[in-house]
Amino acid sequence: MHIRLYCFPHAGGTGKLFRSWQDQLQPGIEVCAVEYSGHGTRINEPLLDTVEQIAESIIEEIRHCRSGSFALLGHSMGSLVAFETCHLLAEQRLPMPSLLIVCGHRAPRVPRSSAAVHDAPDAEFLTHLRELGATPPEVFGTPDLLELMLPILRSDFRVCETYQPPNRPPLSVPIAAYGGLRDTDTSKEALLAWGEETTGRCTVRMFPGDHFFIGDSAGNVVLPLKRDLLEAVAAEQHSH
Repeated sequence: MHIRLYCFPHAGGTGKLFRSWQDQLQPGIEVCAVEYSGHGTRINEPLLDTVEQIAESIIEEIRHCRSGSFALLGHSMGSLVAFETCHLLAEQRLPMPSLLIVCGHRAPRVPRSSAAVHDAPDAEFLTHLRELGATPPEVFGTPDLLELMLPILRSDFRVCETYQPPNRPPLSVPIAAYGGLRDTDTSKEALLAWGEETTGRCTVRMFPGDHFFIGDSAGNVVLPLKRDLLEAVAAEQHSH
């Protein structure tokens, strides 16, 4: 069995985090770390303005790898991009993933629990980034690096904070929603609401850690992830 796992990073993030998972996943699961335009290896490309635009830019990569089973996994902002990519695949009548895994983000129709920060003054925005804990400390202490990263981070936060899912039928793809037990931004209730976005099964799993539990507690996440992937693919094959 071969499963391709497309992984969508958080705001300001790159695919680097997910590549480290490959060794822990069995050989039959191939990690495909997605890079957004204007990020990481695509730093020279323009930043995109909406979740929908980012999904559009990624779908070609998935379209060209149509053989075999695949799944989409997103963390934080990546959850919205993976979700929108799923809907785009459905609209274009393309093969659908066996499973959508969303990590560290409330369901799209659950109101935000805190004020938007994408247009906050620099000092306030940087404080928020420090509280989240995702941005490497060296970024804050290196003016050149901060100058490079700040527009990317602001753009990503704007993309997330202005996203409004349209009214449309739910997906049929099963969803697994993962959260950190100490994530003050994403409660278990906010994850359970992902069940409204699919006519399929929705599984919620909580892990030790905060918003970035998938990096801090990767060892705890990989085994349940592997199990969820294999079960979803087996169920899909059985239904056919």
